Amino acid sequence: MCLGQNSAHHAVQYLNAQLSVLWENALECIAHNSHGLKPLERVRYDFALAEYHFGAQQSSDVAQQDDVMFRAVFDKPRLEFVCNHEAILYLKIKEGHFNREFTKSEEPAFWPSRDQNVEVKDLELAFRMDFSVSGIRGHSTKIGNGVHVIQLMVLDFSTANLVSKVDIAEGRDSLKYYSTKYLEFLHQAGHHVLFSLPDFDDNRLALKIDYSLDSHNVRNAESEVSEVWGISIAEINESLASKWLKAAILAEDMERGLIEMDHKAICLAEYRSIWVEKAGESASDVQFHIKCGAPKVKALCNKEVFLCFKIDEFLLYDGEDFTVPAKHTYSDWEIVFVVDIVHQKEEEGVVNLKLDMTSAYQCNLTQCGFELSEEAGVNYKTHLLKFIQDHYLTLLESSSFNVFYHIDTRLPALPVTPSRPSTGSSDTESINTHVDDKRRSAWKGIIERSDMHGFDFVQAISPASITEHFKTLWKNAHTSTDDHIKCLREWSYDEYFKATFGVLSLRLLSNGKAVVWVQLEEGHLKTLRNWLLWSEAKERHFKNWRLAFEVDLKMVDHDEVASSSESWLMRFLDSLLGKKHYVVPTFICEQTTHAKVTPPDAEFLYDLSSFEGLMLGGRSALGRVKSAVHYIREHYFHHLTYHGHHILHSIPVWKADSRPPAMGLTDVTYQVYSKHIQNRYNCRHTSKSSEAIIVVLGMINFQPLPSERLAYSTEWIVKNRGGFSPGTVCLSKKIFLEDRLLAILSKVNAETTIVPVFPDAEEDGEWQMELTTWGKRRKNRVCKWEQVKDCESGMDFKWDHTDKWSHEHQGSVDDKNNGTYTVACQTKNVLHFPPTSKHGLLDIAVSGEVSVILAFKGTTKTWSTKTSGVWAATLSMSSSHSSGMTFSVTGDLHPKYETTHVHQESIHPKYKGLRSMLEAQLPHQVDLRELSTELRQSFGGVWEHCFPGLQAYSLCNPVFNHNSDLRFELRPYTPSSATLSPPPIGRPRSSTRSVSRSSDASIASDASATSSTPSKSGKSKTCMSFTSFSLRLG
Repeated sequence: MCLGQNSAHHAVQYLNAQLSVLWENALECIAHNSHGLKPLERVRYDFALAEYHFGAQQSSDVAQQDDVMFRAVFDKPRLEFVCNHEAILYLKIKEGHFNREFTKSEEPAFWPSRDQNVEVKDLELAFRMDFSVSGIRGHSTKIGNGVHVIQLMVLDFSTANLVSKVDIAEGRDSLKYYSTKYLEFLHQAGHHVLFSLPDFDDNRLALKIDYSLDSHNVRNAESEVSEVWGISIAEINESLASKWLKAAILAEDMERGLIEMDHKAICLAEYRSIWVEKAGESASDVQFHIKCGAPKVKALCNKEVFLCFKIDEFLLYDGEDFTVPAKHTYSDWEIVFVVDIVHQKEEEGVVNLKLDMTSAYQCNLTQCGFELSEEAGVNYKTHLLKFIQDHYLTLLESSSFNVFYHIDTRLPALPVTPSRPSTGSSDTESINTHVDDKRRSAWKGIIERSDMHGFDFVQAISPASITEHFKTLWKNAHTSTDDHIKCLREWSYDEYFKATFGVLSLRLLSNGKAVVWVQLEEGHLKTLRNWLLWSEAKERHFKNWRLAFEVDLKMVDHDEVASSSESWLMRFLDSLLGKKHYVVPTFICEQTTHAKVTPPDAEFLYDLSSFEGLMLGGRSALGRVKSAVHYIREHYFHHLTYHGHHILHSIPVWKADSRPPAMGLTDVTYQVYSKHIQNRYNCRHTSKSSEAIIVVLGMINFQPLPSERLAYSTEWIVKNRGGFSPGTVCLSKKIFLEDRLLAILSKVNAETTIVPVFPDAEEDGEWQMELTTWGKRRKNRVCKWEQVKDCESGMDFKWDHTDKWSHEHQGSVDDKNNGTYTVACQTKNVLHFPPTSKHGLLDIAVSGEVSVILAFKGTTKTWSTKTSGVWAATLSMSSSHSSGMTFSVTGDLHPKYETTHVHQESIHPKYKGLRSMLEAQLPHQVDLRELSTELRQSFGGVWEHCFPGLQAYSLCNPVFNHNSDLRFELRPYTPSSATLSPPPIGRPRSSTRSVSRSSDASIASDASATSSTPSKSGKSKTCMSFTSFSLRLG
């Protein structure tokens, strides 16, 4: 504490001595100048440290002490310092009182009542407050010794908090109020400024005053600080412990050679030196290995903390070979540093709390696990401390371990994942079966912006549908005795691990991977020893742990899936998919374990995991976490893969030289699709409306893929709080509207378009005219629909054809047939699609009008006759509850005829039957059966082009987007009691097939015509294969 040492103790004595003298001066002033309750204005500040009165506005002339609001006679004040930023001022009230009605003291008409007074005697108040040191620099020849600085201690009374430990039975708030007034008075009197130790010598050595390192004498006050910058110390230490545990796990993986060595990533948990200072003559070549425990902080104030490093083991080696036994081993050291806190605001909403390692200095709380008489140990300790101060603290800062708390309020709150979902139906999110007002608004945006970018087929699959699939299986596992289902609820690995599980959940990442969370509700495990099973280990219980893994999302061929998932294969052969005798490529998320030979593909993500109830800051926590990860990654994932739970969706793909159905996919790819990049760091904070989805991209009719990826245009799935959508399907304008619907309805145009025909010869000048249809006359020409431009009420197409002919006959003068014959045949068909669908219903309105006008204008007579036929119908696509789209036709497909004549009596008898001529050519009923059949086969019942797991989808809520692409929503398929079995997957289309569904027998017959029965391996010689999306688990 002398020159060159910490002079904080001397400074505190010097400051308290000033307060003592000032207080004694106040007593003398009171003895000589006191005149009752109101001291003279010129001396009232002189009384401040010893005596104080506070009265109401109307009590300035009171004659009795009991009539003031607050009165106190003070003992000698005292200062103690907590750190370099905060001090505690002790004020002891020897005797006095305060009035509990302090809230009325500012009222002009208030007069205090003595009944509300509370007597106070020998009550010590402690006020914790900020302080600062300010200097006055000067130069005086009288003082000499060059430039000098007078240091001033400035107490900030405005930051004072009452921290007394005393229990005031009543009126604590009152006392705080009056104390605040008193401190304001002290500030006005100038008692907030004191002189620090004088320093006027000529040795140019500045005084070292560090209050943080001084041995404190804080009595009768709450000096513990429970938070800094609004963050609790417990939360900060938990954050540091979590960072340490992650580093310790990485250190284990590095030691095993599973990942590349990175000293920065693990330095919080351990450090192996390539340099060490000499520790005596015997330590010239010594290398060391430090194994640290989790660091902790203890707050001194809002700006300064104790940083405690726990050295679990300090091992010393003669050389760089750390595989040999250590030369010396020391354990259980604790080294404490005082470190400043930096509150850093990077940008709006982003705040970091950092430890300023450049300010760190060791305090006197270092504890060592050896006798100080051991000279070598003392030397090693000295050099370890030097290494930490000169190198290690800088390493921690460069590795960002000094950032112990990070807040980003821009990110949405993390979703709450219940650990125990209800087994009742109320827990399951509802699937939207119609488009309500909120969803209609979202749909409108998608309809206006969605773009398929040249793909024939786009199917979007939501992560919610995958999680819901897992949830359904998990609920079934509560009552099932089948191992392939039960393992989703409970699973054990011999005697080493047993747990009950919550629902598997996942988030998709833009790099083509997925984060999978495994919820361990409760169970126990035996920790590993040297990464080997250890039967003698104690059972360690756990509850509500969540383990996160990043896994690959792959699209693989069915044969690869069948070879790794034998249990799944047996159920596949008995499923809706397998019974159709086809093999499909499959989407899977595979988590593969390669025992001890190669690292597992499933990467454990500590930052996204949680371990409720586990004290993270110890080596025992490390053993439990790494053992849990081992059992899940190396064994449980393999079990899930065996049972096929890694398979997400399966997609039929037709091979070359086959006859695929109208919508049969012949080439597919996939991608993870989102507007913004989704990675492991931000995926938990992404809202459901912006989360990444899977999009399956396909082509039909063996066309090549236009590109490898789908460019972003809009979100493809409508998500809202009331439920979820499993996904959507979009078929391009060309594939459905042009190549299928309009092509089929062009046949209706051909059948309803009337054209005149004329024989080669005349009879006596009479015109020989007959009627026929376009289909009969011009078989090789297509009646193409034309889209109506600028249609405001949806989407319209038209077929408008007119044939006009005239024939002039001039015979002899008396020939009654002299004149001009004309015929006009017009067919106008209209196809209308509404702008939106309502309540899951899409109406396709088709109508037609056919007219024939025959006229004659001669020299002696004129006549005309007109016959027209009209028809109209609406084909409705309706969303059934869960068994697929249903189709119905309303309206009248039978043409209604009307005939008008001009000069009927003059009409040639042959043409008076024009209506009969027209009826003979037009169909008795406009035939929409082919279109109905096409729609039923393509969209009714099971959606045959993508299967979730071993289940199926159906379609609902059809609508056309702004590009005339047809869009549906998906929902789980459930066959209704009235629904017959669906047709086999990919059954080739037949023009003679009836509209109604066929029986199971006919289905089997159809299937056998295009495929062979699969072998036990699941392989088939069919013209189609299955592609599967799966998670690479094991």
